[in-house]
Amino acid sequence: MVYKSPHYEGDLSTIQKDKNGRNISIPAKALNIVWGKDGRYWKLPDNPNMPAELLQVSWLEVSSCVDGINPKKKYEVGFKISLKVDAFGWNKYPVYIMMKRGQEGEISWKKVSLNTNNGNGNQPFEILGELMKTEKHMTDTKLYFGLYEVWSGKWKGGLQIHGAFVREAAS
Repeated sequence: MVYKSPHYEGDLSTIQKDKNGRNISIPAKALNIVWGKDGRYWKLPDNPNMPAELLQVSWLEVSSCVDGINPKKKYEVGFKISLKVDAFGWNKYPVYIMMKRGQEGEISWKKVSLNTNNGNGNQPFEILGELMKTEKHMTDTKLYFGLYEVWSGKWKGGLQIHGAFVREAAS
């Protein structure tokens, strides 16, 4: 019997880089989403310009990887998200943006609080991770990153992920 995974693996062919490789745009369709293939938890877009919609999960894990970054530069990682009017479960439990340069890199992270009381009327906004630290002797050109809330075990929903981005930080 062939086991079919409930997790969605992103379509990396939809990632777009500017000509200098300084700005990378990752649509929702290119993100790996735990439980993403299960329609009880997520509504995934067919169109790369549409957001992935979280219906309900107790384990939020959305990640990706980009290649071709300059190991000597610092980068910012972020997600473009929105909260639906009926979003729930976000007020007490922050999300974390985590990233690392290469398989052996040091993990950088930032805690971000989302407040459903303020509701943003489905207007997308950015949440931004810390700058990547430049590590000595690092030559790996891959950058791994993700958005997580896996520690509370509480149900949450109403989040729309429009995409992610990686951009070279100002020196």
